[in-house]
Amino acid sequence: MECSIVYYTAHKTALCEKQLKRSFSELGLTLASAVFAAGNEALGEALTRAFAGTDVVFTVGGLSFGDQRGIRDIVSQAAAGSRPSLCRKLKNDSGSDGYLLRAGRQLLVMLPDEPAQIEAMLRGTTAAYIKSM
Repeated sequence: MECSIVYYTAHKTALCEKQLKRSFSELGLTLASAVFAAGNEALGEALTRAFAGTDVVFTVGGLSFGDQRGIRDIVSQAAAGSRPSLCRKLKNDSGSDGYLLRAGRQLLVMLPDEPAQIEAMLRGTTAAYIKSM
């Protein structure tokens, strides 16, 4: 299955991408596209394009913002009318929590911009869920 990545105001992108590629091989995913978004509008456009080409999209970064730039607020406003069938918090003891949001066949996985945290979040039940799609 193919997936896309949207880096949203992310740091350590090269290290995060390396970790994601390792995780993708374990999950049976191949990377179709990776783009960068620096603002709210660019994020919305990047997510729209990503979901037009793949059903699984990962975002990296933007979880630590507590204001209007925060990806949680941006995505929750956009998803409010879509009635997602799944919304799950990916607990993280050493930083920002991640999130899984599914609507129909499309899955959005929001991850922090720390490689070790990405690795930890993409294991266990999250990995099993993604593999089952």
